[in-house]
Amino acid sequence: MNKKTVDARGQLCPKPLIMTKKAIKNFTGEIEILLDNQTAMENVTRFLEDNKISFSASEKEGLHYIVVHSDGDVTKISNPEDYCVLPVNHPAAPKNAGHVICFTNDKMGQGSDELGEILIQAFCNTIKEIEPGPSALVFYNSGVFLAKEGSPVLESLKSLENSGVKILVCGTCSDYFAIKDKIGVGIISNMYDIMECLTGAGHIINP
Repeated sequence: MNKKTVDARGQLCPKPLIMTKKAIKNFTGEIEILLDNQTAMENVTRFLEDNKISFSASEKEGLHYIVVHSDGDVTKISNPEDYCVLPVNHPAAPKNAGHVICFTNDKMGQGSDELGEILIQAFCNTIKEIEPGPSALVFYNSGVFLAKEGSPVLESLKSLENSGVKILVCGTCSDYFAIKDKIGVGIISNMYDIMECLTGAGHIINP
């Protein structure tokens, strides 16, 4: 059996995902992927699971090993080209392309922080009243604090998630602010998944 190694140690997302995807699309056999952080391991394994690619995972002395059994079938791998941005009324636009709301801050607008906190709470609490609703909510930079346990909008976000709205919370941002274990809603995600979500949107709203 053909074998090769993908050394993604020291690489930040989305590089490990890109390296993994490239290796699978051009190889038939066994691929060993080396990773040195938990977030990258979670991201790569989720990517493999979503694309129904057989693999096994293990950890030894802080190093993560993922062994992929690739059959070289590139048709099963998600293609970035499938998520090109197109106007909603474009003939080639996906019929189910909805809007995505991107939260880059835990406040709304510039000026008074106190007012910004009031406005962002009102915004989040109103999302469920608008039709059609968003297909996804994305949180990055200080926006991840809105998805944190104790957030004044957490219950509204949980209600949206329960109704089928995808919620992606930046894992790198959560790590940076040391709140990853306190995220109370959504999926701890990565830049690769966030980019796929944004490029697949009909349009993007930044409150």
